[in-house]
Amino acid sequence: MTLLELFTEVLRFLKDDALKTIKHHPAGGEISASDFTWVLTVPHSLKDLTKRLMTEAAVLAGLVGEDTKDKLVFALESAAALAWCLKPPPDGFITQNHSRTSQDQPPEPAGAGTSCNDPAGGPEPGETRVLLETQNQDQVAVHFKKEPEGTKVLLETRNPDRKRYLVVDCGDRYVHFTVHEVLEGGALKKLNMDTGYALGGRFVDSKFREFLRKIFSDGVWIEYEQNFPREVQKMMFEFNRFKHLDEDVQISCPDTLRERAQRKKDIKTFFASVEGASWEDGVIKISRDKLRSFFDDSLQRITKSLRDVLNENSNIGFIVLVGGFAESQMLRQFITDKFGHQYKVLCPLRPQEAVLKGAVELGRNPELVQFD
Repeated sequence: MTLLELFTEVLRFLKDDALKTIKHHPAGGEISASDFTWVLTVPHSLKDLTKRLMTEAAVLAGLVGEDTKDKLVFALESAAALAWCLKPPPDGFITQNHSRTSQDQPPEPAGAGTSCNDPAGGPEPGETRVLLETQNQDQVAVHFKKEPEGTKVLLETRNPDRKRYLVVDCGDRYVHFTVHEVLEGGALKKLNMDTGYALGGRFVDSKFREFLRKIFSDGVWIEYEQNFPREVQKMMFEFNRFKHLDEDVQISCPDTLRERAQRKKDIKTFFASVEGASWEDGVIKISRDKLRSFFDDSLQRITKSLRDVLNENSNIGFIVLVGGFAESQMLRQFITDKFGHQYKVLCPLRPQEAVLKGAVELGRNPELVQFD
């Protein structure tokens, strides 16, 4: 398929599925694609050629017509995520202590700690205020003023120059770093070129697969990967859930893998030569320390890249973590430990949804983003 065909069919499927879902809702009523503003999120600034290609795909897919292209909005993922975080998210932010010992504690829901509380005296009329407390007890207040034409965001800190946000979009494959500034009136402006590195969740997945290859030696894992790719994928899905934790985990071992391993020798003997893993009743038990080791390379490289971006951009006051990989307690804690003494590190309660929900905000209030 050509790139145009691929974009077209993906957009057509999403459009049809969305319309079908809405029509089945009791309040859905009779609707068509032309009733909507469609927002397409992109990981970095669009080149004119790519924008024309995606616009043509949207027309062919039936999202918009030749005369309604103004109903197609392109949203930078980092701007969308930041727009959602500045709203603020109804669920608040994940609170997490800054000490190493806090890795032993699960993250508290927003509102239970110091991340998202109303200041004394309550909000002023027509205004919602969120108080964010930093490690050194400096207070950062974010004001969200409601006006008839939409939502305006005003940022106030004890240091009025630090109105810039570094959005770290931690995806499945890439980690993107983008700096935005909150302008007078609340609009967001991207300041630097988006920088992305292949350090996302799959980087950790690859370490886990290397470990499985080490456990199931003598070619057992290699043969299993080649002959049973769907079962391997199921194991990776299961691992993807567990890698968000910071504790001992248990991964189910498929019968096919166990049977092939036992053809060579007793399955427990495969675990005798490795540290951090054991076999028990059909499951692979992985220790917390071993699970952490899968993150080491990724976290060190993310930290270096993050430090480079911070050194190149002044007046940054906040680091905002979003994306599916930001679900990981270890990732959040590591970045907080490294940078929390100097910057406020924020992560919405559901970081994987920040781009999606923020895209809706930008569709409703496109004036929240200023383009060059």
